[in-house]
Amino acid sequence: MAYRDLYDFASKSTLQFEWRSSEHEGTNGLRTHFLAEHYGLPSTAFDFDHTNVCDEDVLLGELQQLARRHVRQYPAHGHVLIMMGDDFRFVRAARAFGCLDRLISASRKHESWRDMKLQYSTMTEYLDSVQPHLDAHAMRVHGGDFYPYQDKPVEQYWSGILGSRPYLKWLVRDTEQIVQHVEALVAMQRMRGTRAAWSTLELHLEFCRKQVAIGYHHDAITGTCTDDAFADYVERLRTAARVALRIGHVALQPVDDAEQQISAAYNADQHIGSAYNTATRDVDNAARDWLEIAPAQCTDSACVGAAVVVTNTLLAAQDVVVRLRVHSGSAVLVDETGVAVQPVHVQAVDSAYSVEFVVSVPALGARGVVVGNRTLYADAPMLRNQIITAAQTEQTSLRADLHQGGVHVRLRSERNGVVRIESGGRVVRHQMRSYFTNPYVQSSGAYIMHSFNLMYSIVFWIFGGMLASGLALAWLVHVGTRHILWLRHVRVPCSPIGANGTSTAGSVVAAAIGSVCGAISVLYAAQKVSVDRLDDWTRGHGVFLLAAPVFCAAYVVGGALRWRKRRACVCVASTAVGVFLALALGRAWQSRAMTFRSLQFTVEHSDVCSTARAQVTEGTSVEFRLCADTPYLLQASTLVHAPNNREIIARLQHGRGRTLELFDGASMRQRRASMWTPVSGTFYPAPLLARLGELSVHVRQPVGVSSLSAGMLDVLVHRSMTANDFRGLKRPLIDKYPARATLFVDLRPDADPVAVNNRVNTPPLAFVLPPHANISPHSALHSAVPHLSLVGIRAESDSVDMRLLAHRSTDISMHELLRNTAGA
Repeated sequence: MAYRDLYDFASKSTLQFEWRSSEHEGTNGLRTHFLAEHYGLPSTAFDFDHTNVCDEDVLLGELQQLARRHVRQYPAHGHVLIMMGDDFRFVRAARAFGCLDRLISASRKHESWRDMKLQYSTMTEYLDSVQPHLDAHAMRVHGGDFYPYQDKPVEQYWSGILGSRPYLKWLVRDTEQIVQHVEALVAMQRMRGTRAAWSTLELHLEFCRKQVAIGYHHDAITGTCTDDAFADYVERLRTAARVALRIGHVALQPVDDAEQQISAAYNADQHIGSAYNTATRDVDNAARDWLEIAPAQCTDSACVGAAVVVTNTLLAAQDVVVRLRVHSGSAVLVDETGVAVQPVHVQAVDSAYSVEFVVSVPALGARGVVVGNRTLYADAPMLRNQIITAAQTEQTSLRADLHQGGVHVRLRSERNGVVRIESGGRVVRHQMRSYFTNPYVQSSGAYIMHSFNLMYSIVFWIFGGMLASGLALAWLVHVGTRHILWLRHVRVPCSPIGANGTSTAGSVVAAAIGSVCGAISVLYAAQKVSVDRLDDWTRGHGVFLLAAPVFCAAYVVGGALRWRKRRACVCVASTAVGVFLALALGRAWQSRAMTFRSLQFTVEHSDVCSTARAQVTEGTSVEFRLCADTPYLLQASTLVHAPNNREIIARLQHGRGRTLELFDGASMRQRRASMWTPVSGTFYPAPLLARLGELSVHVRQPVGVSSLSAGMLDVLVHRSMTANDFRGLKRPLIDKYPARATLFVDLRPDADPVAVNNRVNTPPLAFVLPPHANISPHSALHSAVPHLSLVGIRAESDSVDMRLLAHRSTDISMHELLRNTAGA
């Protein structure tokens, strides 16, 4: 809760309130208790891990003061909850509880505690004691969340967590998608009565669920963890993904040695080539992007064959590109009916064949392609006779044209790394930018993202001070010794702006000059001054290079215009106003383009994807891709190695949309920030989808998004900090791990963003099974009960749990709905 909200709730004695996660009327609320202070110890005197002093009078006095202060901040029920430690305490628990026992005993005998009672309590006991009072009185209702979170005044926004350790954020989402998919797959196979060691599968699947749960710990999903913890989280999630894929493989084709196969997946060196997530784009493990038919199953001399099975748990059919490696040029591809499958790409690589083909998978179902022997399928062409030339590569140029599935996208490179994207009459501009965070001025850290107002204001203080000094000297010379340092030849005798003028035009000119100088000084510092120079200025080094020219210019202007004291003061005050307006209204200019040149594209065309790549900086590249499975989504992918003290953003501009909407998996939620809010206070978490006007951007990992002006969407993709913001981590967060952030830009203005996002974030899985595996679809499940849609399915120890969602548009009675469900 932001400190302003905390003050408001506490001053109105409403720190116990009804919290509705959605602002829509009619939703159920959750009774919430908010701690008035930190959840740790009341004071360091209670830290018995580091002190053995148990002064009863002192400690009881602190508890009494704390209770009297807190009782005014909660509803008038007279109960106060005092937290006594956190997850870093009670190393010496015997000492701590021994002293607390003494305090409780002493409070019952102490005269000042006659109207108060001190006791141990659990959360359940405390809530049970206040429940009757809360039932009898109306509670304050709060709708929505408490974002943005600002724990202290002056730009202390916790927006940095939205971009810290983006690789870990992606890995959590990727592993979660695999585990949830396999969870549904196991349940569907179990409903069909397939023979399998269900208890074994459930045991290992529970391990995978726990690793995903650990990934959503607040130090993992936010990225605010140490390097060692980061490595541990990554290893846990990768192991969970391998194990889950093997579980899905065993569920589709039960085997006698299921336990051995699944146990082998726990080995970090074990590559699961027989299963993969079709959406995986792992920057450091490209092998996860392909299926592989082992040489033991298919070679030129003997090809037993295999079945490639693609499963879909979405309530809509999906087209997906499957990537496969086969060690036989005589193998053929046929579907379940024996009809030849036409690959879109075949290439011979290192005595193997890389094959790519498109599969249309039914809703909540599966589709199979058999990789078989030529002797069994005589009409199907062999792979060696279908080699398709590798993707055609064009030379680098400032333009690129992408074609796929009847969709045409034209890319044009402009100055400052801006890419103009044109498709179907729509124009979207893409640009990579960065914020420079000065480690010596209100530095950003693992949690905090500063809006850089103070850093640029320091430049103004130097600029304004020299401006005032130059004008003061010119005025002193003018009214005193005229012939010393007087600029006779540049004096302007015009009456309205001169010293003798009676018109207010002189003050207006002074104000205009000052405001323009103030705005220019900020924009110059933000966009033109080198980072090293700006760093030196804020530490007092090399200030002469900024101070001397400003001082001389102010002296010349003041002397030439013969300004008196009033107009000089007006000029200085206007400079301050100009700086303030530039920082408040020109927030979009506080970031810099990562390159000032035009990008050069290298274009590759194939029947699978058309791709345009460009190098932005030495450590950052962008890739625009249009693929056959989703031709209506342009994938704008960025591979970033974040430099130290940089916060990297991808900026998209389209139209004049002002309403920022974010999809959290349940509903679209509007976000608005005041025009006076600092940059860091305008970033909001976007777990799945951000929409600004007609611009819809889908993501497969949580990101931070902001809209600083109409039609402008900023996406925070990476950051690395050398400074400490003294929050939970209490150390710098230097992230040298490369991260790939992919933004899916919808090229259709009238598309349903929620339906498209379900497609993006529910990718099919692909498996390699024996050639005669049972791959019948399961699509009948979602229509078994009228007026219901299946939203989740999970296998338990002895049953299958299906979560069903009633259509809101139906007028069927609940009684009839339940009767139909029971019948099904």
